[in-house]
Amino acid sequence: MGGRKTQQTNLEHEAGLLDLVGDIYQAGLEPERWPQVIKRLSQAFDADLACIYTPIVTRPEQALYLTYNFAESTQADYSAYYHRLDAWTQSALQRDIYIQGLVAFGEQLIAPADLRRTEFYRDFLKPNGMEWIITTALFDGRTHPNTPATHMTFTRHDDHAAFEADKAGLIELIAPHVRRALLTHWQLTEARLHQRIHQAGMDSLGYGVALLGVNGKAIYLNAFAEQILQAADGLMLKANQLMARNAPEHAALLNLLQQAANGLGGGLHLKRDNGHGATKRPYSLTAIPLQEGHPFRPLADARVMLLIHDPEYAGPLDSLKTYATRYRLTPAEARVLTLLLSDLGPQQIADHLGVGIRTVRSQLSSLYTKTGTKNQRDLIVSALGFGIAVTNGNAAGQ
Repeated sequence: MGGRKTQQTNLEHEAGLLDLVGDIYQAGLEPERWPQVIKRLSQAFDADLACIYTPIVTRPEQALYLTYNFAESTQADYSAYYHRLDAWTQSALQRDIYIQGLVAFGEQLIAPADLRRTEFYRDFLKPNGMEWIITTALFDGRTHPNTPATHMTFTRHDDHAAFEADKAGLIELIAPHVRRALLTHWQLTEARLHQRIHQAGMDSLGYGVALLGVNGKAIYLNAFAEQILQAADGLMLKANQLMARNAPEHAALLNLLQQAANGLGGGLHLKRDNGHGATKRPYSLTAIPLQEGHPFRPLADARVMLLIHDPEYAGPLDSLKTYATRYRLTPAEARVLTLLLSDLGPQQIADHLGVGIRTVRSQLSSLYTKTGTKNQRDLIVSALGFGIAVTNGNAAGQ
């Protein structure tokens, strides 16, 4: 009877692991699933906290800080300062055992007595109740040269026992699946980042951008295109179809879009009339075919990018104000962003604003959340891609 019960338990365990592996691969395709996957991984290891992160990145789309049970302030403190003092990671690097696939327990990396004498333990681990870890290098920066060094770590509080020896086998089983899912995650994130920067750049240049399906159905409109359509003095939407206000103009527009959908780009001047006798200089339209492989093509099968230039447009958008409005930034968060773009670090920003470093780190954490970025580099790329440009002098005077 006992043998049968043990066999049943093993089958249930294996089924649970297969289900977890499926969720890991799904998270590689849908990043919003990572928090739940990290939680399930933590539970599988009987851990109190879990983390997958890239301490140093060279490209913003590779930044990772996926955690379970970490407070926002803890994440901000580690990202901003304590990752440089991480005694476990430093020991692995110094002993040249930071190798992809190698599994280590914290007490193997540095003796507990030595760990407790470090600033990292006194000021970060102990206040957060962290004591025991099991960790592996998903990527070491050498085996896959185009991927950043990436850790996966599970942590237990100081009132729990160290990780059991069999957890090394479990992490060896799970790690290859996480590794493959992250490669997919990075490839998709890079494509999405490029797409976002292209769209934001068009916003900042004052071009209306409409991504259209093969039948002229509007799939995406940037903020400037929406303003043009709201004016309804040359272009408008009807049943989500892009239309010219005047019938003769509409026939020419349809022909332009059909040619672009078939792979032949072109241009058109579109007359403007608001119906009250007032006229303005015509819109200039450029239709660009979205061939296979174009970063915008996967967006609901967009086939045509239509650029709409308004010659009456007076000047560049207030990019910072528009960025702050789009992402619902508070005035304090906008000030921190402005100073960050002026090449000031968190401590310099705190000194300039006369606030504590924790306040700045909290505002940076909020900025990351609102803008969908992961770190300072990613946030800066997002802001610059939107057209925000701030000189050191301007920022210092604000």
